[in-house]
This record gives sequence, structure tokens and C-alpha cells, in this order.
Amino acid sequence: MADFFFKNWAEFFFFVVMVIGFVVALWATSFSAVISYIVVFLSGMIGGRLLYYRKKKLTFPYYIIIIGFLIGYVIGTYYGDKRVVIILFVLGALFSYHLH
Repeated sequence: MADFFFKNWAEFFFFVVMVIGFVVALWATSFSAVISYIVVFLSGMIGGRLLYYRKKKLTFPYYIIIIGFLIGYVIGTYYGDKRVVIILFVLGALFSYHLH
């Protein structure tokens, strides 16, 4: 069991973070589309910070995990345009990455 987890930890966290992204999107869209956009931009900034601190180490699994959050967030977004959500997430990640 532990061997399976160590070989597939990125996929496990992809799923867990995707569910978390879905729940956060449901919570944020219950207020308004603007709150949803702010939350996804800030989440992108957290993802950019994570990628900045992992830039010298193994990064591909972290891209998978961050994309999992974005997929869960896009699925859970009711109000607002899904393309805007993706663009704001990427802009937040790039902004935070270059800020650090």
C-alpha cells in the first residue's frame, strides 16, 4: 500500500486538490462572480509561489497538482466565464512567480 502511494502521490494529490478546488469554487460562487474571480487570482498566486520555490527541484508533479486545482475550480464555477477563470489563474501564477 505504501509503495503504491509513493509511486502515485501526484495523482492522489491531483484528485484531492481537484475536490478542494471544486468546494472552494462552490463557496466563492455562492457570493458572486467577482468574488470567484478574486479567489481564483489569489489561488493562482499561491500556485506561482509554489512553483517558484520548487523551480530547482522536481516540478512536473506540482504542475499536475496545480492543474488539478484549476480543473476542480472550473468545474465548480457557476457564475462567470470559465475562460476568464483560467486566464486569471494563469495571470496570478505568473505575477506571483515573477514577484518572488
